[in-house]
Amino acid sequence: MEINENIQVERNLKAIELEKAGEIEKAIALYEENISEGFKGNHPYDRLATLYKNQIDLDNEIRVLEKAIIVYEEITLEDRLEGLPKLFRFKNRLEKAIETKKQLAKQKKAKLK
Repeated sequence: MEINENIQVERNLKAIELEKAGEIEKAIALYEENISEGFKGNHPYDRLATLYKNQIDLDNEIRVLEKAIIVYEEITLEDRLEGLPKLFRFKNRLEKAIETKKQLAKQKKAKLK
């Protein structure tokens, strides 16, 4: 399947409009479509991770960040050095999300005792 980058960019732009209009679930669907195609830009990964974090949906936040890391490892291997700082940023965000998930699990376990 050939990926049309113009369509992906249009999806991102539409998702931005949907976010501004408060239609978060529709925006998420567009961003998800882009990351499922391995979009080679940070926008949909950043936005999805943030939106899922705001919804306290750590599993999806972690999934998106892991996907971003895979994409940015490929970008960096293609000698696109601009990918390296973003790769490190995504890895840092992933570590924080995993730590938050662990802390929430401990809190939940403590409440059950």
